[in-house]
Amino acid sequence: VSTQSTGKQWYQRRVRGSSGINAEYGDSTIQEAGCIALHNLCAKSAENRKLAAKEDALQRVIRAMRECSGSASVQEAACKAIINLTAKNIPNKVLLGEQDGINVLLKSIQRYSNNPVVMEAAITALRNVCNKCLNNISIIKVQSRLSILLSALENSLQHCAQNAAIQKAGCDIISYACVDKETAKMMESLCTHYLQLLQKSFSASEGENKVIDAAKRAQNKIRSIRH
Repeated sequence: VSTQSTGKQWYQRRVRGSSGINAEYGDSTIQEAGCIALHNLCAKSAENRKLAAKEDALQRVIRAMRECSGSASVQEAACKAIINLTAKNIPNKVLLGEQDGINVLLKSIQRYSNNPVVMEAAITALRNVCNKCLNNISIIKVQSRLSILLSALENSLQHCAQNAAIQKAGCDIISYACVDKETAKMMESLCTHYLQLLQKSFSASEGENKVIDAAKRAQNKIRSIRH
């Protein structure tokens, strides 16, 4: 047996185990450990991401998020696993969207908007799976979903005010979602207050400049497409 073949067999066993295939999905301890393992296995490894997708890892992570929605630690670990599973991998991003992953991420964002650790992981995962993926952009740009996102972002300004990464990721998602005049028109009424509030909430320190710049980019994109 070749070394490569042996390595793949080992990895497939690890994916099955880390995805909780033989465990109850309601067991948050097992699901958290499985998601952490997937996060580590897929870090900086394009081959592992492909193998993970073949072993239904994304579907299992999404199911773990559903079954353990009340566990902040599972939500954080699952979102971080999604970040690595979909990094620079459009097929995995599309697969996540097809498996209702966008809605699952939005539910986590909505529920944990006052938890800076989970919120950052979830909003970063959503930003990454929408980046350069038209399939997922077509899902997120629906008014009801954007309303959930914006409500959570505004709430996080009160509870996670010092977390610039959350707000920058939110602005990036708004920019990605603004792809046509109809969406831009809808987003102008939905997003203007949040983007203005964001620019007032952050000062001009180096880290916060990135938030202000991201907010201005989103605002300018909406205006340019709208008009």
